[in-house]
Amino acid sequence: MVPRRKSELTRERLILAAAKVVGRVGYDKASSSRIAEEAGIAAGGLYYHFGTRQALLDELLPSLGEQMVAYVVDHIKHLPWGLEREVASFRAYLEYLADNPEFYRVFSEARVYAPAAYARNFDRTLRDFESALRVQCRKGFLKIGEKDLPLAAHFLTGIRNYVSQMYLDASPPKSVEVGDAVRLYRQLLSGGVFVA
Repeated sequence: MVPRRKSELTRERLILAAAKVVGRVGYDKASSSRIAEEAGIAAGGLYYHFGTRQALLDELLPSLGEQMVAYVVDHIKHLPWGLEREVASFRAYLEYLADNPEFYRVFSEARVYAPAAYARNFDRTLRDFESALRVQCRKGFLKIGEKDLPLAAHFLTGIRNYVSQMYLDASPPKSVEVGDAVRLYRQLLSGGVFVA
């Protein structure tokens, strides 16, 4: 049992190292040797644990996606359902990105360099979002019906994606205030931005 645990820890270390390297140089330049060096192991260790560089890269986004979801859930699980829970999840997402800036590059480049992983992660994200919206709907917190939940999940995921891109691409970095993004997100969800 102990050797297996050590093996799991090494795999996790390789995934985190790959995230750092991809975050710095992109998937195409994230060589096995760079990843192994970042992880502090011999290059052969990557092949022992993953078989190929691509196999590691294919696990990268799903693994980081699970970490991000766990972070967000940990920050909202104590909150009651309703608008403020959704707003808090958006804030937690942006805070996760601030602490893990490599996530966005891993996510955005995965569509090209790890398409199967991207598809799995995107499908899981939409399912999780739709499930949370379904609970919100059944508890009476949404103005839309269940038939609109898949589309709403896509819309809200799109907001997260583009706001995170703006946040991470800001010059100077992080010049976009999280509080401003959260305030406008709350306004969009609660009443919109147009005068009817």
